[in-house]
Amino acid sequence: MRIHFRALCLLFATAITMASCLNSDDDTVTFYDDAAITSFALSSAKMTMHTTSSQGKDSTYVEVSTTVNSYNFIIDQLKGLIYNVDSLPVGTDPTKILCTYTTKNNSFAAIKSMTNDSLAYFSTSDSIDFSKPRTVTVFSSSGLGKKDYTISVNIHKEKTDTFKWSQYPDCSFAKTAKDMKSFYLNGNIVLLASDGEKTSTYSLDAANGRQFNNLNTTLATDAWKNALVNENILYVLDGKTLKKTTNGQQYDTIMDNAPIDRLIAASTKEIYGLDGNNNIMVSKDKGQTWNIDIMDSDSKYVPTDDISYIAIPFKYDNNSDYVLLAGNNATAAAYTDSTAFVWSKTIDKSIEDKENKWTYYNYDSNSKSPLKSLDGLTMVCHGNYILALGGKGLGACKETAHAAIYFSLDNGLTWHNNDTIVYPYGFDKYNTAMAVCSDKDNYIWIVCNNTGQVWKGRMNEVAWQ
Repeated sequence: MRIHFRALCLLFATAITMASCLNSDDDTVTFYDDAAITSFALSSAKMTMHTTSSQGKDSTYVEVSTTVNSYNFIIDQLKGLIYNVDSLPVGTDPTKILCTYTTKNNSFAAIKSMTNDSLAYFSTSDSIDFSKPRTVTVFSSSGLGKKDYTISVNIHKEKTDTFKWSQYPDCSFAKTAKDMKSFYLNGNIVLLASDGEKTSTYSLDAANGRQFNNLNTTLATDAWKNALVNENILYVLDGKTLKKTTNGQQYDTIMDNAPIDRLIAASTKEIYGLDGNNNIMVSKDKGQTWNIDIMDSDSKYVPTDDISYIAIPFKYDNNSDYVLLAGNNATAAAYTDSTAFVWSKTIDKSIEDKENKWTYYNYDSNSKSPLKSLDGLTMVCHGNYILALGGKGLGACKETAHAAIYFSLDNGLTWHNNDTIVYPYGFDKYNTAMAVCSDKDNYIWIVCNNTGQVWKGRMNEVAWQ
């Protein structure tokens, strides 16, 4: 039944007065002028569920689920907004929702019609249509005060565990590349591609671009694999000259005759390289000076090929960085192995000059799900995941080229694959080199040689994060 708010207030006040008279002649009824919703939650909702029969056929059914009561709702008293930050699952029917709420000092809540200005009692026993934001007015027990709220129930429109890929126009520059790497740098995807004689640089606008543009800058043959981005600066070891750039086109020289042969990784405080003896070197002043870093194992276990790294905040300490370094090793002994060479380091950012050592992941026959030795191994962050991509298996690893994208949820200790995180349909699995990076919006970018394919994608749940 729809009634106007003045009649609603009168009815409410009368109900309270009559209730007090039934108790005792000595009871005093106190009316308050303030009105507010102090808590709000969902009780249940109709949801469309998906299932698979024993014959593998997909089907759906509808059930009333109470799992929605685990989603927290924010009450913004200043703006009069009530909403859930974490959206309800796909398949939730917004027109059939039961909710519960409490009000301050016996305030009375009424919900506005979706078609006109009439009000009705905001019931907790009748389902409410939240397909659109609803206006709820709370009246004080005195009838002198009121407050309006807009309640929004957010529901996902896409499944969380879906990885969506988009194909971009082919990169003609990549088709003839023998080796390459890509980096996200100040809004652009910068591609370093080597033809076996020199490294050329290309760039694509990550937000609005469709094709790579030639930056007309050439570097040494191996510069493509001696580059990394740290604090919005691309560092490149061009021969023995260490350079830096913010756009991939204009470079400043940091030092000539650098004491490193490779650039391999970086944290927010440090940059790492390799010397001629495969020792890990560290620079704490953005490449100006270098020293041998501390390692817990022999340098022969440090990767020499397909070196990749990720740097993330350490999940157990916000004041620390966690660096994961992985790659393959060209020594004869390494080719009897089936696993990659993996190291990690934790850097405490709150303590100046605290020494932390590199730790080697000594995989053996008892190790569960180690990182495979893949040609062109590349790691990249994707939300809470660390992803590893690569071509065919090396040494004792007999993996087919691009058979799977592997992911880790435990900082690189174990690696798995599933049917959700996969290469895009139509992906060129015959490429012999590919460049992989992620941008600030958590999109994964893949550029292949051979066909020059360019792919961009991310998982829905990562986009929402």
